[in-house]
Amino acid sequence: MMYYNKEQLKKIREKGEEQLKELEKENKGGRYKSAADMEIVCQHCQHDHFEKGEALLNTRGLTFLDLDWLNGSAITLACTRCGFIHWFAKEVQRVEE
Repeated sequence: MMYYNKEQLKKIREKGEEQLKELEKENKGGRYKSAADMEIVCQHCQHDHFEKGEALLNTRGLTFLDLDWLNGSAITLACTRCGFIHWFAKEVQRVEE
């Protein structure tokens, strides 16, 4: 069994709080710029923070031949406020805050 003094417990708590802030920062998403170097805002609610994802663009022919892995993909940005999903055929860049 391990025992901690008050100072050690304080350091552990502070480290945990820092880690929590980092996790919250990641969950809030981020701001992005398009390939045209324009900052992206939600078309629905005008919010500017998104969670980035990727979606497979299936085609009938390749799906019929069971070759879905050959299909292209698109970048998706989901608004963290309203959930509206934006689709991009070109890469988007995260804006560092």
